[in-house]
Amino acid sequence: MTCLVVGTDSLGSAATVLRNRLGVQTVIHWDGRKRPPRDLPRKVNLVVVYAGFVSHALMRMVRDQAKARDIKMVFVSRGLSELPDR
Repeated sequence: MTCLVVGTDSLGSAATVLRNRLGVQTVIHWDGRKRPPRDLPRKVNLVVVYAGFVSHALMRMVRDQAKARDIKMVFVSRGLSELPDR
């Protein structure tokens, strides 16, 4: 499974948490400060958005593209401790 993480300046231990809790193999990170690519990567199966760290415009763009491609999304406000188990 490939996960796109949107928001935060750095991932820190997020990649390890995603691997352990959700079985994610590859983590792609968009920090939300620099201009992101226009489209979600093709291989993404899950999108995690740190809602407190991105603009509304970026959140809407990611949400709309994920919805159109039927990709599961999870919104967290501050950290991965809010993630549901599996």
